[in-house]
Amino acid sequence: MKTYRKIEIGAVRKGKTQSIKISFLAHDTPSSMLKESLDEYLEVAKFCYEYKKIDDKWKPFNKGGCLGYPGGVILFSIIDSIGSYFRNNKNFKMQIDAKEVSINSVGWEHFKILNSKYFNQNLSEDFIKVLYNKFRSILMHNSVLGKDARMISNNEAIPKYQVRDEAFFIGKNMIDGNNIYMISLKELYELCKTAVEEF
Repeated sequence: MKTYRKIEIGAVRKGKTQSIKISFLAHDTPSSMLKESLDEYLEVAKFCYEYKKIDDKWKPFNKGGCLGYPGGVILFSIIDSIGSYFRNNKNFKMQIDAKEVSINSVGWEHFKILNSKYFNQNLSEDFIKVLYNKFRSILMHNSVLGKDARMISNNEAIPKYQVRDEAFFIGKNMIDGNNIYMISLKELYELCKTAVEEF
């Protein structure tokens, strides 16, 4: 819950301290703030994947793609955030590679949450590490994707007889045979939205 608060602060203006009274809404609990922040993240992520880069200001990238990089950062932040709330909680378990596990430390382990009731995925530990290393970390810290990593705005171009409504894909590069790791932002958004509603 948010409470309307009034405070008085000392502000320095032109070398003199002046008393300024301000009023603002403040959260009473971290869970109240988290509810607001995750809902805001979802709203911005939806804007990012629905946006189409067609204006001249995006040249030479104005081919109709979405705002994938910021959208990806926000969606991976949601996953990271929810996972962090279960760190060191030995009672909260999920299945990875046919073993019951919990989230024991920071970093990629927060992404174990993807195999929990919140995201309802069945990803291997290796693939979870790929998501963390090739997408989340390098995207947040270097504003690029890792080698052999791709993002698409949605998976509507995938033939119906193949996997549909999935957020994560592994394919093969037909030239060098390397694995290609792909995420679909719209479907990842839907996963995050469901997780936030359950959380």
